[in-house]
Parts: sequence; C-alpha cells; structure tokens
Amino acid sequence: MSKIQLGSTRLAGADGIRAIACLSVILHHLSQKLAMPLQKPWLQEVQSVLLLGNSGVSLFFLLSGFLLSFPFWSAYLTNEPYPSIRTYTVRRAARIMPGFYVSFLVSLLLVWRLDIPVDFLWRRTITGLTFTSGFHYTTFFPSELNGPLWSISFEVFCYMLMPLFMALLFVISKRRSFGKAILFWVAVFGLMLAANLLIHHWLTPSGQNRGWQYGQIGGAKFWMPNYNPVGFFGHFSIGILTAGIMIAMMQRGAAIERLRKLGLFDAAGAAALALAGLLIWRMRHQGEFDFSLQQQPYFFPVYAMLFGIVLLSAPFSLIIGRLLDNRFFRFTATISFGLYIWHYLFIILIEKYGIQDYHHSGVSDVWRWLGISTAILVMSYVTAVISYYAIERPFINWSKGKPSVKSGREMNMNRSGKSV
Repeated sequence: MSKIQLGSTRLAGADGIRAIACLSVILHHLSQKLAMPLQKPWLQEVQSVLLLGNSGVSLFFLLSGFLLSFPFWSAYLTNEPYPSIRTYTVRRAARIMPGFYVSFLVSLLLVWRLDIPVDFLWRRTITGLTFTSGFHYTTFFPSELNGPLWSISFEVFCYMLMPLFMALLFVISKRRSFGKAILFWVAVFGLMLAANLLIHHWLTPSGQNRGWQYGQIGGAKFWMPNYNPVGFFGHFSIGILTAGIMIAMMQRGAAIERLRKLGLFDAAGAAALALAGLLIWRMRHQGEFDFSLQQQPYFFPVYAMLFGIVLLSAPFSLIIGRLLDNRFFRFTATISFGLYIWHYLFIILIEKYGIQDYHHSGVSDVWRWLGISTAILVMSYVTAVISYYAIERPFINWSKGKPSVKSGREMNMNRSGKSV
C-alpha cells in the first residue's frame, strides 16, 4: 500500500460501526418489552446486554465528529484554505432535514388523528422544527410518539460547533502543525468538560415530578443535565480527534504499510472491539450513570474511545475492515438514518394500539416477543428503504450537484466511498 491519498480512500469500518450503532439502539428498544424476570437465567443475561444497546447513540456522535471533521483536518494539514462553510451547511441540511421533517410531521399528524394528549405541544413542535428541543426538559422529546428524535437536536448543535472551532484553529495557526491542532482539540474537549460541570451545577432540574413514572417530560427531567448538548459534544470531539490522527497516519504511508503487513492494525481493532464488548458485559447490571465521566451516558468517554481505535485501525487492517463492512452492514449503514427515525414509531403504535401486553416488560413468551420484534424490524427496514430512496437520496444528490436519478450503469458501478 503506497501513501494513501487524502480524500480518495474509503474509510473501511465506518459502515460497520454505523450499522452496529443503529441495530444496537433498535435492539435496546425492542428488548425493553420482554419480561426479564420470567425468562431463563441465561436469557436474562442476554437481555441485560441488549438493554445497553442505547450506547449506540454515542457511536453516532463519534462517527459524525470523525467523518464531518475529515475535510477540515485534510485542508488544515495540507495547508489548504478553510473548506466552504456554505457547502458544509447545504450538505448537512440536505442529509438531515428531509427525512427528519417527514418523520416528525407524520408523528405530529398521528398525535392529532389519534387525539393523544400532549403537554407543551406547540413549544415542542416549534423547537423540534428548529432543532432546538434539546435545551430544556419540557421540549427534550419533540415528539410524543417518536422518542429517539431527541438526539437530532444534539447532533445539529454539534454540527454547528465543530466548524466554529475549526475556524478558530485556522485563524490562530500561522504555522500549521499536527501537534498544535491536536493540543487545540484536547483543549476544546477540556473546555466542554468544564462547561458541562457548570451546567450540572447551575441547570440541574428540581426533583418535583422528576422520573420516568411521570411520562416523557418527567423522564427528560431525570435525564437532564446528564444528557445535554454541550456534554454530547464531548462524544463528538472524540471523533474529531480520531479524524486528525487518521489523516496524520495517512501521510505516513511507508511506515503504516509495514505495520499493516505485521497485522498490528487488525490486532488493535480486534482488541478494542473485545474491550468494548467486555465493558458492556461488565456493566449489564449497573445503573445508567455508574461508569462514566461527569455522569454522562453511554460509558463516556471509554466506550467512544474504544470505537475510535476501531475507526483508526480498520482502514489499514487486513481483515477487520472487511469484516465490519460486510454486505449486510453496508446496506444497513446506507439506510441507518431512516431506521433510526422510524423504528420507534412502529414500536409505540403497536404498544398503544396493537398488542395489549406489548409494553415495558410486558411480553412473557420469548418466542412471541421474537416474532413481534422481527415484524417490527421488517417494517422498519422497508420504511427506511423508502425513506432513503424516495426522500433522502434525492436531496443528498442535489446537495452534491448530482442528478436525482442515476443511470443503470452508474447504479451498478462499485462505489469507492459513501456520503456522510
């Protein structure tokens, strides 16, 4: 392998990690419906692991920070001008807004048609449409029926912060160097931790009606401030730091090739995956915030860092990258946004209007639970495919100046990369 050309290599492993993140979140929500005390001991252990699948949300932020900062790092380390913020903004909007708005508006329509009572409806609707819902517990969940949409506001906040800090890095760096840039982002990471401490000190909600027994708003009040946009930029920043290290590695082709042939990248990636799995296993009976920095969710920052090592290792590996980017995972990664924004709507509609015992810890028969879960997965995949090809991809292609409909020859071509 000769020196890797920046911007031309496909980042092997990213699809696999995106698929793992997406499927683990879905399995987390599905496994909540199985009555754990009624299962065999071994199955209770498996369910305990599945219930920690919500940690996949951290991987989404890690991946976004990694992939979106890549062009900025490339420009910085090759002494090129600051990338076009207009292009960045248009592509982010085209990637997120169409699919999100359709899912959000369908959820609102269902709330209206089913006459579901909603507290703070207009406040939640306005903040949902403007991606500002994550700044207060009354609006944290913009949709009463589609809970996972909460994270989109956090993502958009991170999308805004990253180029602002990158712009500052470009301004203050008269002589650019990898070391200075890494130190800068380590300082940003520390700044986020300091700001997060102040948020905990000054903005922790009162204990009144705080808890999931008080519904979504009570649950949001319980989650905050452990869940807050500033804190989640810490997960995002780990991805940004990982991208910087990756590009520095790409510039050292000969040395990287020697290590690659020795299988060191495969060993590092496999070890990181094993440690991430071990962490989940060890934490399967612990509380949500028992192992984390500043009581952030998802085992912050260890879990994100371990998968950051996987991201660094996979593109240079002999085996790990190919295993992660298997055909099923690549397909799942392609439609992952649709899977994320639609799957829970099916779960909650079946819970409320479909199957009487399909509620939290309500299904006692594991085979029946498996059948319902499989049906939800199939519906989610079908909807996500429709969402991607009918709603998301036309806007993605438009944002890149591509035709909305590809020719047959183009569709059969082997892609060297994928949109982020």
